[in-house]
Amino acid sequence: MNAAPSPITVVLKILFKWWWLIAVSVALGAGVGFYIRSKQPDIFAAKATLLFGQGFIPSSGQSFASAQQVGVLMEVYAGLIRQPKILRPVIEALNLDTSVDGLNGQMTVNPIENLPLMDIIITDTDPGRAANIANRIAQEMIQQSPTEALTEEQAFIREQLRGFQSQIEQLKNDYDTSVAQGADLTSAVEIARNLQEQQSILATLREVQALYASMSASQTDSANQLQVFEAASPTSSVVASGSMLSVILSGAAGLMMSLTAIITMAVLDDRLQWAEGGPEVIDGVRVLGPLGMIPRSKLPLYVATMPESVEAEVLRQMRAKLVLMSGNTPPKVVTVTSFESGDGKTVTSANMALAAAQSGLRTLLIDGDMRKGDLHEMFRLPNMMGLSDILASRESLDTLLGRTLLDSGYDHLTVLSAGRSNADPAALLSGPRFSRLMNIFRHQFEFIVMDSVPSIGGPDAAFQSENSDGVVIVVHAQRTTHKGLQRILQTLQQGRDVKIFGMVFNRTALQLTTTYNQPYYRRTSALNVDRFNQELLNPKSRPSFFRQRNVLLDKSGERMYSFNAAATHLGVSRTTIKEWVKTGYLQAVRRGRFQWIWEKALERTVSQLPHQAIQEPLLEDELPSSSDMNSKKSDTVRMPDLLRNQRQALLEYASDADSNKQPSPETESEE
Repeated sequence: MNAAPSPITVVLKILFKWWWLIAVSVALGAGVGFYIRSKQPDIFAAKATLLFGQGFIPSSGQSFASAQQVGVLMEVYAGLIRQPKILRPVIEALNLDTSVDGLNGQMTVNPIENLPLMDIIITDTDPGRAANIANRIAQEMIQQSPTEALTEEQAFIREQLRGFQSQIEQLKNDYDTSVAQGADLTSAVEIARNLQEQQSILATLREVQALYASMSASQTDSANQLQVFEAASPTSSVVASGSMLSVILSGAAGLMMSLTAIITMAVLDDRLQWAEGGPEVIDGVRVLGPLGMIPRSKLPLYVATMPESVEAEVLRQMRAKLVLMSGNTPPKVVTVTSFESGDGKTVTSANMALAAAQSGLRTLLIDGDMRKGDLHEMFRLPNMMGLSDILASRESLDTLLGRTLLDSGYDHLTVLSAGRSNADPAALLSGPRFSRLMNIFRHQFEFIVMDSVPSIGGPDAAFQSENSDGVVIVVHAQRTTHKGLQRILQTLQQGRDVKIFGMVFNRTALQLTTTYNQPYYRRTSALNVDRFNQELLNPKSRPSFFRQRNVLLDKSGERMYSFNAAATHLGVSRTTIKEWVKTGYLQAVRRGRFQWIWEKALERTVSQLPHQAIQEPLLEDELPSSSDMNSKKSDTVRMPDLLRNQRQALLEYASDADSNKQPSPETESEE
């Protein structure tokens, strides 16, 4: 038994199976997110930063408690900013169409840890309006903060300082001008006068600078006050909600939803799953393999419509598997069943019987679905009288079989339809008449396939399985569940000594597997046999533009074969034909661009082959009868004649069985 696949393998297979659902969900989620985001305006964020002066910062000699006080103070200021006393003047000054609560909803205040800075962030659909609101709130906070008012003396001193600053700048300019003029003087008197002027300007500059420094030292430090560290600007506003972010988030949401749905379906999915390299036994039933997914145009008898396909070869190999499972004893009667109608059991039964008939076995196909059987329609046969009529009638079996067994139209294949009797099928199948009928069929046919009733249709399959060598269960790879398989097993276990060969998965694409996707192991002819036979019958017909002629007639009417035709005729490869021509074993002549081989040369080669006969004495009962000798004299025995002979032998056997059997209670009561 194969080892169970690892959880990772199972997950990967599930994701590979449902990749399209994941792709659709992600695309749909991203599309919906993009559409919703496109209907909404962009939101911009503007930031203004306030700086707390040095008066709020503890020096290195202060305790840790002072640092905590600064943090508490900044939290207090963060709360004061949201008060109506600060925000209402801003709303009135900027003529904003909002309330204090609405402005609070647009604002975020973030004190920066370990720094005397506090950010005021405003979000708005207009970047310019967001910057104006942030800056106006910062200015209003500075004006409303408890700062020390300037006295008149301090105002006078500041005015004097501004005057000294202007005088200092003027003196510096005069000094630079005097130095530049002195560079061009040549007279000693003028040079001495220029140097005296420079010294006078320099002395005055020093006096003014000393006065400026003295008056500045008496001024209050403005760094101790609250001020704007960084003003908000419309150009520096950032988009707070972007379209790409919305699309990514929506796509991620679609991905999560699809994965959740896939996991839920995988957990709740009770269907039987075919997997290459999977378990050989499911719920105690051996897995025989997949049947394939047949195109509708090739149904129902795809063994005949597409004989070279992998699907047809898989079905041909099915009987070999059944032989191996029966201990190398070929089973004669095989019952085919399923869980419900539409699983493919009837198509499987018909093609299994047809494949056996094509191999040369005398095959009988029985439509055991007496409730809703339509197997006869696949062969374009009527259903005037069938299995249900035989079992419900009191006439002898030899009389009824002559009217119910139908020629299928295919060599070696006979069909018994379901019939039209209204009697209870379960009661008919449970009677002794059905067992006697199956015994007759066993002696006259080499292989029998019985299409049974689905398990949901009644217990008919159990009675049919009792008279079979084994049962093949057809499961629909897309809908049959473990519960359905248990229902089938429960129905079959009602019978006595029922053997289950295994289950086959219908409607499974073979090209998705690794074992069945290659052409089956078989010799390939150099030329298609049907095409070769057509050219033999019509050697004068013109081939199509893209086809090369393989059979020619010379002037005397003798046929000439191409290398491909000669290889097909002799059953060898084209390479072998070339070697035989090269070594002189075959003679070839050239006609145009190609070489051709006379038909009589091929016949002469075949006639010269050495044969070895083996003589074996025949027993007396193995000596051929006169009828056999007469039949061998004719080389044109038609298949309908053989079927009539087979049917006649079957009727004679049934007549002998009825004459030798003990009278049943039903017969005694009639007499």
